Amino acid sequence: MASAQTVEDLRRLEIEILQFHQVCQMQAALEDHDTSTIDQTTLESLDIHIGQPLDIDEKGVWDFGTTFFQPWVPREVIKASAEDSEFKWMDRLITILRPVEWKYGYCKAQWFHLCLGTLYEMDPNLWDPWNIDPTTIYLETALRQPMRRIVFYNDENEEIFREYHPEAAYFPVDVTKPHVASLVIDSHEAPGDKVLRSEVDYAIAMVLFRLKYRLHTNHHTKPAMIYTLERDQFARVTQVHYDGKTNKLVLRQSRHLDLRGPRPTEDAFTLLRWMTSRPVGDTEYVDEAEEDEEDSTTPDSSNTAPKLLVGCA
Repeated sequence: MASAQTVEDLRRLEIEILQFHQVCQMQAALEDHDTSTIDQTTLESLDIHIGQPLDIDEKGVWDFGTTFFQPWVPREVIKASAEDSEFKWMDRLITILRPVEWKYGYCKAQWFHLCLGTLYEMDPNLWDPWNIDPTTIYLETALRQPMRRIVFYNDENEEIFREYHPEAAYFPVDVTKPHVASLVIDSHEAPGDKVLRSEVDYAIAMVLFRLKYRLHTNHHTKPAMIYTLERDQFARVTQVHYDGKTNKLVLRQSRHLDLRGPRPTEDAFTLLRWMTSRPVGDTEYVDEAEEDEEDSTTPDSSNTAPKLLVGCA
């Protein structure tokens, strides 16, 4: 007779497989939308929910149940680390020829890479940064980072090109952590309440990455963070996880960060601070025996796998 823990492990695996197939369906449905932004109606049709705004300015009460990345480097340290990197800050791209769209964000990204190289040395046991081409990242880690070129026409019937592609990936040094993060360059600036297609594409791809390889089955939540540079002007941070209760992807987005100006802005330092965040949060299942010891009486705890019936072969 199988032990209670064995049955629970099988149940968690069954849940993970179901979630993987559901997110695969989201990915297939997204392919029908070849636009640079995604509106609320389309998000709902994809089973994607926009949650509470990400408190990027840290003005509220911290909640480890809904926020899975925690800034820890003091702001003055962030600023000090950037003092020798200001020469890398590019306010505008100067070239004789019209550059490809992604080049704007690429130039801005070099400043972040330089600063992060110093900041990650403060705690080398947090993140393993991969600032290399996406093909190598995929071959070495199995993380497939999306890229896309979109063509549309403006009101004057002029052909407009927009594109997005990966700039870097970040993996926890502690491989037991289910977290993952990406730096993305998008040549489009998100208008109003719309979400960039790249943010949705990456949200799906990064959650699929953790679900597909089943290395963190003992975690009910596998969070990802997306740092998006919108051209070289703005940025936004998006936290994503799959909610097993609603069977939806939940996106929590920050306000738009302003990167405009001849020198690094306060918002640029804010983004740097979040890019050095610790992976945190209540992501792991709690075994029933542990719950009993803690006198937990909540029948629908998010830390307990739903009671699915697991069939026997």
